[in-house]
Amino acid sequence: MFFSDAIGNKDTITLGYDPFATFGIDDNFGEENIIDVPLKSTLDVRITDEYFNRKYNDMDGTYHTKKQIIPYDCIHLFFESIQTIDISTKHWPVTAKWNSALFNDSCRDGSLFTSINPGGWWDTGSPSNLYRRELVETDSVTFTSNLSGEFSDDWFSYIKGDDTIPVFWQLLASVDLLSSIHDLKSLTVDVHIFPNPFAEQFTIKAQTNEQSTLHFFDALGRPVLKQSFFNSATITTSQLAKGIYYYQLRGEHGLIKTGKLIRQ
Repeated sequence: MFFSDAIGNKDTITLGYDPFATFGIDDNFGEENIIDVPLKSTLDVRITDEYFNRKYNDMDGTYHTKKQIIPYDCIHLFFESIQTIDISTKHWPVTAKWNSALFNDSCRDGSLFTSINPGGWWDTGSPSNLYRRELVETDSVTFTSNLSGEFSDDWFSYIKGDDTIPVFWQLLASVDLLSSIHDLKSLTVDVHIFPNPFAEQFTIKAQTNEQSTLHFFDALGRPVLKQSFFNSATITTSQLAKGIYYYQLRGEHGLIKTGKLIRQ
């Protein structure tokens, strides 16, 4: 996607999918974590997990990147398949452009770009004049910031240092998957993981009658552990180095819980 602001500053991000990708930073796909690189004073567009972590996990983000490849397979869709796009500029409106021909495919014809928070798809509004734009229908859209208006800022932006960053969302999906968008909502399941911090092992319990899968990532977003179970499991962690880890617990119908654990 190509972006330009009202005075001509430009930036670019790349989004895509591959069945062997992860939701973190994948060196194999040329993704680079630029979280420590300061925002440009002109126009800076990034794919990050800042908004999700700050709003739902009470923690800072773990990655910023200009390229994000996700493990979408045209059949399954999870809450984390929605990519959050941060746009920093002092010169609104911003124009986004893409090649609509790339989405004229049964695997991608439901892909979209929106200012509406996924928690309210599609029953709420947003500060921006962008509602929802299906990427197969047009090649561009010009839109205003997602900061001002009658809506609560923490639904459409996050604060980092002295900056308030408006966020937008992009989804790769087929029309069939898009029609069942309710499946993207996080499931309400009673989950307990203990102890935290842990040493050689920890136990996870999830009150659900379906198979759950625990995905474990290191501080750079690289996958280090994956285990499926029913109801509960004790995970041996002697192979993991000491430090901070992030997890995603997924069920058969979507994301159940995310969080942070520490190995000491």
